[in-house]
Amino acid sequence: MAGVETVNSPDGRPGLKVEGKAGRHAFINGTYEPMQQQHNNHMCWCSRSVQSTYIFHTGKKRWVIAKRLDDGMKCYAFIKDTGVDDPSDIDGEQWCGPDNDNKFGPLPKMSCTSVPAGNDKFLQLRMSLDGELTALGLTTKDALMQLWKRLDYNGNGVVSLAEIDKMVVELVAGGQWPAWLNNKPALMRAYKKTILKDGNGDDWVQKPEFHALLLNIFWFNKLWKIFDAVDGDDRRIDVNEFVQGLSMIGLQMNQQEARAEFAKIDRNGGGQVLFVEFCAYVRKRVNPDCKPNFDKDIISGEDCTVHMRRTHGNKATHTHCVQQKSLQKFDNLEADFKKICQDKQRLRKLWSCIDFNGNNIVSLAEIDKMCVEQYPLLNHKPALMRAYKATIHGAGSNDDDWVNKKEFKALLGNIIYFNKLFWLFDHSDSDKDRRLTEKEFKWCLGCLGEKMSDHQMSMEFKQVDRNGGGIILFDEFCKYITSKKCPESMTAFFD
Repeated sequence: MAGVETVNSPDGRPGLKVEGKAGRHAFINGTYEPMQQQHNNHMCWCSRSVQSTYIFHTGKKRWVIAKRLDDGMKCYAFIKDTGVDDPSDIDGEQWCGPDNDNKFGPLPKMSCTSVPAGNDKFLQLRMSLDGELTALGLTTKDALMQLWKRLDYNGNGVVSLAEIDKMVVELVAGGQWPAWLNNKPALMRAYKKTILKDGNGDDWVQKPEFHALLLNIFWFNKLWKIFDAVDGDDRRIDVNEFVQGLSMIGLQMNQQEARAEFAKIDRNGGGQVLFVEFCAYVRKRVNPDCKPNFDKDIISGEDCTVHMRRTHGNKATHTHCVQQKSLQKFDNLEADFKKICQDKQRLRKLWSCIDFNGNNIVSLAEIDKMCVEQYPLLNHKPALMRAYKATIHGAGSNDDDWVNKKEFKALLGNIIYFNKLFWLFDHSDSDKDRRLTEKEFKWCLGCLGEKMSDHQMSMEFKQVDRNGGGIILFDEFCKYITSKKCPESMTAFFD
């Protein structure tokens, strides 16, 4: 299967287990697997958990733990080499690294011991990632810098999910990356893991997180290829599909063993598992000691299959529809949303639809699902992301990661409002690069009926384009319009 080939662990070569690192850079604790390649004529290891962390020799006098295979000048921890084959054999030396104040010193509680190398099929799949990156030339500092500049088009040092998606689509379309890397469910998981687990927890991917993002893009796309091949029809795997698909990933089990393995994924006993649950299952196989914090949507989705089958029948499937969009269609749908908000029975029915698992909170994924299946006119990912953020962080919200019943009306208003903005933004974006130039921005203001001179429009553009990059992103456009115009459609909802 393209994109999911496995590699064998080097025979007789041990893995390494790092323990005892507390405080700053505690994420380097964990198990590291031996890589097929060498670095500076020494063995090297990469983290079992799919993160940008490696153990290698600098070629001089140190073993280091760092985020890339390089010269080791910037690292999380290091230990003096005493002429041994791997750092687990070093006696009489202590690991050193930065404390919480970023001052380097001894780390007396930190240790590195030898452990058997793993042979799990999914672990072998993880070990193929660096080879994939190397084959595409994505391991050198210069190559990463060049690709980052392409991704960070406006040079502001942060990139959004929409920008990441655009880069992947263009690289695949241009033949620079293989087609199996362009899968939206996988890209969403890669983005979430990068910002929540491997990054600093904000909504953006920054330059220091870029290598982790690439690893995650390759990893979750490999998992999606497996999941999609085993599933084949509705983006859910049932037990029969799982049993039949095991041989595709090299897992040899009898019927009883396969069903027991499926039960580990299908924790709620609903008989079907989603991609996010499959990812969580693989993570536990590859790195059982990991305690992740990025699978919040699993909480919201745990009971989805039971509720789905009870409410929608056994053949409920994702459907996708593309339709021509116009401002009149948005106005018609807005009018319908207003009627729904005034009719408690219809509002309750729509809430039951979006709250698919009946747990009284909905995630971004559930919002997206409702729009894809019931309101394809509103299926613009950047707009849905803005609507979701505006709702959970808006006035009267409890500022958590979920939309609850009390916030539902606000969500509907935000969805309409930001989809209208995206429609206008997209129509103004003549070259479809999801960025507005000054000329496109002026055309957009004209569509809004703004009576400004050309000079005034240029001054407005400079206010939005704060970094002087010559382009405006959708997020910047939304902030500008919202600050200039009262979202009357939302106000009407509450009146």
